[in-house]
Amino acid sequence: MWPKGKILFLVPKGSSGWQGVICLLNALHRNVLIRETGPGESVDLADLLPAVEAGMTDGGATEILYWPGVDEEDPYRQWGLTRGILQTEVSQFLQRYWEEEVILPESIVSKEGEPVLWRILHNAGYEPSLLWEKENGEWEVQIGNGIHWIIPEAWLKEYWQGFTFGRLPYLYFPDSYWSIHGDLVEYYRDEKGYEYLGSIKTYQDGDLEKGIYGVVLQALQLGVPWRNIRRTYEALMEIDHTGPQENIRWYTDEITRAEWAVGT
Repeated sequence: MWPKGKILFLVPKGSSGWQGVICLLNALHRNVLIRETGPGESVDLADLLPAVEAGMTDGGATEILYWPGVDEEDPYRQWGLTRGILQTEVSQFLQRYWEEEVILPESIVSKEGEPVLWRILHNAGYEPSLLWEKENGEWEVQIGNGIHWIIPEAWLKEYWQGFTFGRLPYLYFPDSYWSIHGDLVEYYRDEKGYEYLGSIKTYQDGDLEKGIYGVVLQALQLGVPWRNIRRTYEALMEIDHTGPQENIRWYTDEITRAEWAVGT
């Protein structure tokens, strides 16, 4: 059997945030060895060298990923240089991995602790991916078949400020906005308010409500059908939407516009 390689993952002692990347690597079925390192550290070669027994099934460390703050003089990196092992900073790995993806930083979560935008996209059939830190500090990852990745906004700001991951999303309604009228939050195509897109009932939580309305707007801009958005919003926020059925006028193709114009 061909020997299986391992990633040697280097992190500065006492650092944090890297657990999310480990969670992603595990989901990708990569064999990872973690070493906390710093100046003056001795190199622990356990599991780093290729196995000489058991049919050579263990190829040892064949790649090094290092967290920001692990400099070139680090003893593990120096050891890797002597063996010609490929070394990559984690930011470069993420840039390559997410190169064709749409990265959506989020902070608004439901009562169950999951990102609201991820749930909206998931329920609408977009098959989004998720890399998320839960309240207990554990990370979870779900890799879907779609192009959207929901990532903690705070994590991106704290550890990756200045880095650009993925590509920009296409926005169907870049000038759309929301406003509150009574107990309804109404959404319009632009600030002139000529084209009504839909409405939801207000969410009675002063700390979260504006953020949640912004997530709904973001889903609209990404092209999610309004009925899918409202259904998920009401389910997550335990809101009962009663009243007459809305006219949903969010379609943008010219044929649909013509049909609305003649009242068909």
